[in-house]
Amino acid sequence: MQEVVVNEFRVCRVCGYEKGFHVYFREHEKGHKIGLICPSCGQSYDIGWIVPDLADTAEKGAQFES
Repeated sequence: MQEVVVNEFRVCRVCGYEKGFHVYFREHEKGHKIGLICPSCGQSYDIGWIVPDLADTAEKGAQFES
């Protein structure tokens, strides 16, 4: 069996969607956790990224009404 090296995580392991992910930001005791969400089935993936002080980041660019 040949070992396959994966350089990127683009395909959803649940539904097979192949065009990448949306991101989510969730409050965490050390700042904010950043994770991935499949835009097709909604499966979320905790990728272990935590950033401090995300709330202090100024928004830039276009802002859209909900």
